[in-house]
Amino acid sequence: MKKILLIAAVGFLAFGTVAANAADMAPMVAKAPPPPAPVYDPWTGIYIGGNFGGGLANTDFSGTTNGTLKGKPFQETFNGSRSQHGWLGGGQIGINYEIMPRLVVGVEDDIDWSNIKGSVSACSSKTAAGVIDCATGAGKIDDFGTVRGRVGYLFDNLLVFGSGGFAWAHETATVTETCNGTKCPKTSGVLAINGASYSATPDGWAAGAGFEWRVLPNWLLRVEYLHLQFNHASSTYSLNGTVGGAPFASTSNVSANTAVEVLRVGLSYLFNWGAEPLVR
Repeated sequence: MKKILLIAAVGFLAFGTVAANAADMAPMVAKAPPPPAPVYDPWTGIYIGGNFGGGLANTDFSGTTNGTLKGKPFQETFNGSRSQHGWLGGGQIGINYEIMPRLVVGVEDDIDWSNIKGSVSACSSKTAAGVIDCATGAGKIDDFGTVRGRVGYLFDNLLVFGSGGFAWAHETATVTETCNGTKCPKTSGVLAINGASYSATPDGWAAGAGFEWRVLPNWLLRVEYLHLQFNHASSTYSLNGTVGGAPFASTSNVSANTAVEVLRVGLSYLFNWGAEPLVR
């Protein structure tokens, strides 16, 4: 009996000690998990789309005319400047590669059809032969294109980029003689001279900047400015007919420098390459 009482007393004391220690312990509080970092879709992939806008162009030209009037040879020089403006529209295709969470590099190829046109009248400089010609030249940029590298910085879903590379254009022009004679443009012989048409495909460089907004996971809306520069583009045209009944024939060689300013908006569809989303 004594043994049973002793065992019961020891058990009671042990239970009391455990209960006291449990009462002294602070309650356990579970920590909430940290909020997830924002995740953005990658920009790596191929994109294709269209664009529309307007352009301004300025062409500085100069040249030399060699010809005959009344059977006598003559040579003249001329120069002038022509302003042009009009609409443009086309498409672009390119590739993006997001080399780090906020830096995107790529290459883009584009082509635009345009109606950037204008005209100017200019006269030749008087030479020892005493012949002066005046003519009206009308020019138009029919289409142009570029192949450019791009580098951009990301602000979440907004890409701010700069670009630069190769550019080409196709230009057409017409020339109409307006007067001819030693006192031109005040007086002139009666003209019966054909109009001349010619074209050129100059190449040069392009540089610009813009931004692209990811309006939907695969749709990119852009606004872009480009400067195109074509220097020393050469062309040749010929005029012939009669001046005051006397035979007239001439060939002119032209050198032109053309600067084009382009502002356009565009929309592209991005085909992602399936890369894992990046945390920025």
